[in-house]
Amino acid sequence: MSGKSLETDQGISMEELFINKTVVNSSSTSNSSGSSENFHQSQTAKVLQVTLWSTVVLLGIIGNLLVCTIILGLPKMKTPMNNYLLSLAIADLGVLTLLFPINVIHHIFAVGWVLGKFFCLYLFPTLEIFFGASIWSITTIAIERYRSICGANRYRIKSRSQMRTKLAIIGVWLASFLVSSVPVYPMMAYSPDPPTCYQIWPDAKGKNAVYLAYSLALVVLWYIVPLAVIAFTYIKIKKRVRESVVFRNSMSITDDDKAGILSPSSQSKKRQEKQSLNQSNKTRRILTPLVIFFCVTMLPLNVIRTVILFAPKFISNPYFDLIFGQVIFFVVINSSVNPVVYYITSKEFKDAFKKIFQKLRAKEYLFTPLGLGSRRTSSSLVRVNIGRENCRQPSKNLDRNNSNVELINANVQVISGV
Repeated sequence: MSGKSLETDQGISMEELFINKTVVNSSSTSNSSGSSENFHQSQTAKVLQVTLWSTVVLLGIIGNLLVCTIILGLPKMKTPMNNYLLSLAIADLGVLTLLFPINVIHHIFAVGWVLGKFFCLYLFPTLEIFFGASIWSITTIAIERYRSICGANRYRIKSRSQMRTKLAIIGVWLASFLVSSVPVYPMMAYSPDPPTCYQIWPDAKGKNAVYLAYSLALVVLWYIVPLAVIAFTYIKIKKRVRESVVFRNSMSITDDDKAGILSPSSQSKKRQEKQSLNQSNKTRRILTPLVIFFCVTMLPLNVIRTVILFAPKFISNPYFDLIFGQVIFFVVINSSVNPVVYYITSKEFKDAFKKIFQKLRAKEYLFTPLGLGSRRTSSSLVRVNIGRENCRQPSKNLDRNNSNVELINANVQVISGV
């Protein structure tokens, strides 16, 4: 058991850092969990912190569910880019509904592992997938934008078929599983007394090289490489657009001299170019804030992973819990803010959100005033009957026009009563 303890104390995976924070494999670890857990936080501060987290998470879940509903429910929203946004929303829902609750349980009860053997051995290693699927969905959007502007099939929007988009999304999730989960499955271990979930990494030469390689690969593949790819696409697209603007300006004089002589193929090419650039601008308005938020909010987590990678004893720092809590909050913000970005930057999403809110408001107006509405309806129906009786029995003192006016007023009252 001491050998396992030595190995696991040196090897702390991202899942353990994010959820369990310590490998609860030895008596020393359990003691630290019981004595130093939230040592620098009062119970009130802890409750307020978890309440703030839960509020943000709830709003994030609602927002991402609305995004999924809009993309799946509206045919006009089923575009290639929106399919990637759907993949991103699903990944964010995974973070908010799985990673966050597990962490809250640990944060409140200060226990090692309460979810049982099956979750530890088979589901726990898959949690890392959501981070990979999230960032690489954003990165794939940037790559598609680059292909549409700078690639061999530029300006050919129809060439980006739905099938190819779906295959790319499946590839993103499959690659995330192969890179982050498959290497962890053989390392998982569970101990029932006390309930403990931990990983045992091979350490032949005492340097824990396998764990270091795995953790370093995640930092590189889940943060550094995607941001580098996105930056590359931005630079290339900006250069291409600048060249295109210069070319159009240089040709404007010739076009003025030869107005009306452009061939149909040239006109079609110009229309395709304009359409592609407009679509690229729409994508850029959504993609830029997504990348900025990801870069800022996921930086603390990757920094603390890197620190623990080279200084494992940092996890025993008495202020680690306080620091780690703020890191969690940044991760929660990253998974919750995207629907707000869509609402602000995309007219299509804004209109779809408004339609949903209007329908919800209409249902609220329909069901809320039932108590008063029944009274209004009954009185209005009486007035309708009176109006109808007046129409059937003509009076000498009232002419036909007055009875029609009374009937119209009664109908208006019916509508207002309902």
